[in-house]
Amino acid sequence: MRRTTRMMRSAVAVAAAAVMTVTAGCSAGLGGPASSRAARDGVIRFTFAPDPIWDYMNETGIVDQWQRDTGYEVESSATWDEFGLFAGGHADIISTASFEVPGLEEQTERETTIIGRYNSERSRILVRDDDPAVTLADMKGKRLGVFTTVSGTLVWSALLKQMHDVNLADDYQIVVADIQNLSNLLARGEIDACICYPDLSARDLREGTVRPLYDGKSSAEVFAELDAPGHDGPMGNVFVARRDWVDGHPGEVSAFLDLWTRGLAEWQQHRDEMVERYPQHFAVDTPEDIAFMKDYVAQHDWVVDDVRFDKKWADDESSIFDLMRETGVIGDDVSDPKFLPAEGVQK
Repeated sequence: MRRTTRMMRSAVAVAAAAVMTVTAGCSAGLGGPASSRAARDGVIRFTFAPDPIWDYMNETGIVDQWQRDTGYEVESSATWDEFGLFAGGHADIISTASFEVPGLEEQTERETTIIGRYNSERSRILVRDDDPAVTLADMKGKRLGVFTTVSGTLVWSALLKQMHDVNLADDYQIVVADIQNLSNLLARGEIDACICYPDLSARDLREGTVRPLYDGKSSAEVFAELDAPGHDGPMGNVFVARRDWVDGHPGEVSAFLDLWTRGLAEWQQHRDEMVERYPQHFAVDTPEDIAFMKDYVAQHDWVVDDVRFDKKWADDESSIFDLMRETGVIGDDVSDPKFLPAEGVQK
């Protein structure tokens, strides 16, 4: 879900400050439309962006076996517009960033619950390799490329305000561009820095035309270092469900988490195979870039070890909202999302 909401005050300011749009972002659905059937017992309507672990579990028969073992059925659809399908009532579970859940509730007018975690917010701040900047504070007035005014931009907005007392909207020329083009625009000199995903910057990182600031740390790693020691978030993707559906379907919730527990284990065991098997999910195609990405993910894995979480983890994850409120990224009236810790799920 990548939507600007009224509660995201500085994000709206960033959007207003954008000086150009290079290409339109990805919005077309992949993998066909979601089921139009109404919710029913024993069926989990799951909408997810195209994903290597989910593809692997489907193609290797893990999902089919899970359905036979549990008696539950998954009706899945792959789309970048998870938000729209959820808003339209065609999905019981979707994924989104944890810090975007309040906006999801506001725009859909649906109460939600975070039931599981998947991966940490992995964006990095990149500059050209020959740029002498040590931090983004050294680049005031320069062109900063972002792929959205929400998502990782929200987290970096709060972190940069905390670390350097800078404001993205006021202190930089914001360039909104397609997520897959940002690092290349940076390498070509059309922007001076970017908030980029490493898996969409593999060639430029491998060739050494761009480099990361903050010792290559992601926004999640910087947040953990400054605000939540030992934490693995904030999450770039959590599993979110309608609260009324969660309350009425504890068996489906638990079985879904079991399925993704298996998926995360498969990732740990077959990570290199998945990169080779689904290079499109990592924006790589040449043998050199595939090898680079396999090595990079091994060193900077953003996928969590366990889909379930406890109350302490939920409290630490909620602290990103404290930081965003303190730095003015969101309003004081924005409530934290609701979490369902592992001990609250029947097994």
